[in-house]
This record gives sequence, C-alpha cells and structure tokens, in this order.
Amino acid sequence: MARHELISGEHFDHKLAAIFDSEPAATSWLETLSNDTSLQRSQLMVIQSGDRHPGWELEPEDHGIWKTLLRSHLWLAVAGAVLGGALCVVLMVLGVGFVSANGLTALMVFVGFGAVFGLLAGGLVTLRPDHSPYLVKAQSALRRGKIVLAVHARTHEQLEEAQRVLKGANVEVVSTF
Repeated sequence: MARHELISGEHFDHKLAAIFDSEPAATSWLETLSNDTSLQRSQLMVIQSGDRHPGWELEPEDHGIWKTLLRSHLWLAVAGAVLGGALCVVLMVLGVGFVSANGLTALMVFVGFGAVFGLLAGGLVTLRPDHSPYLVKAQSALRRGKIVLAVHARTHEQLEEAQRVLKGANVEVVSTF
C-alpha cells in the first residue's frame, strides 16, 4: 500500500479543470486526452453551467472524503505520537534536565502533544486546501457560462500528462497538487 493510500480514501486524488468557451472545443480536447494519455474516458467529464450537479461532477467522491477524514486523522495521530515519543527519548539521551528528571511524565506529554499535532495535520489533509482554487475557478467559470473539462487523475503522473496535453489548448487550466 502506497503512503498516500494510508491517508487518502479517494481513488482520484488529483484533479484538473480546463475552462473552454464552447462545448465542442471541450469535447474535442476530452477525446484528445482520452486517446493521447493514460487517462480513461471515465476519468474525464465535460461540465456545463446548466448541469444539475456540477459540484458532484467536480468532486465525485463523497464517500472517499469520509475515508480520508478517518484515515488521515488515525495515521497522522499515530505518526505524531511516535515522533513525539522519539523526540522525548532523544532529549532523555541528551540529558535535558526536565525530561531526564521526569521521564514518564515527559514521555506522556511528548506523545500526547505529538498525537494532537498529528490530529491537526489530519484535519488539514481532510480540508484539502489544494482543492479550493480548483473548485473556485471551475464554479466561477460555470457561473459565467463557460464549459469545464474536469480531469480526475489517479496519480500525479496522469495529472502531469493531462497538463502537458492541455498546454496546446490555449485555455485556462487549474489543478490540485
């Protein structure tokens, strides 16, 4: 299991939106992406302003977000606790006064604070701050009557493939990390 699979519950972590003036242009580039990249047709979606559920089409994995919430908090809290404990042990070995004199108490404090910082990091991962620019630009374009070609990439490599191909489209492109 890859590291990101421990934390993320989504199948398509990487997203890209290309903003077009017309549906034929967006559909043409959808076909180009489907033929010239490792992206499958099911990973590409043309979204128009009149669509009933543009939010779902931009972020289709509601259940995956809940899995991400649980996984990220669990694994990052554990990682934070382990790092806190390791830091405490290092400080004990170095002979830092408070830590050496109060070994068990210091260990509990370091593990506890490490777990809390891990939980905070889990919250940040769940919020997906990298998705905000993608969603804001795409929804804004839809409100202006533009057409959005949404790409739901499984890997960062697929995202980069789509970006390379869409450079030739001369359109505005926004993506997640």
